[in-house]
Amino acid sequence: MKRVVPVPVAIGIAAGALVGFFLGAMVTRHGEPAVVIRNATDAPLHAISITTDIGGSYRIPELQPHSTSRVRVSSHRSMALNVSATTADGKELSSEKIYIAWQGVVFALVSSDGITLQYEL
Repeated sequence: MKRVVPVPVAIGIAAGALVGFFLGAMVTRHGEPAVVIRNATDAPLHAISITTDIGGSYRIPELQPHSTSRVRVSSHRSMALNVSATTADGKELSSEKIYIAWQGVVFALVSSDGITLQYEL
């Protein structure tokens, strides 16, 4: 005789698995800081680099004019962070070092004059 799982039990198991998946995804990504980089220039930026004092290094190969890119920084502790980029004409731009907590968002505005950072918890 073939055993059949009752429909309410099957729905409960499926719903539980779905909720567990989303909660697991939220917990693993919760609290990680992010860096949002905005290219405010009229030319593409090359070799955008985000470095931390705890050994993290993140790279964006190219960012088109007037576009934005977001990078998650994997860390669950406070750190110092620096953003640098190379303009289309070869000029090296670098931000001041900024200290951030283990969560929040760093906004980096890249202009022809330099890189400005703003941190929001």
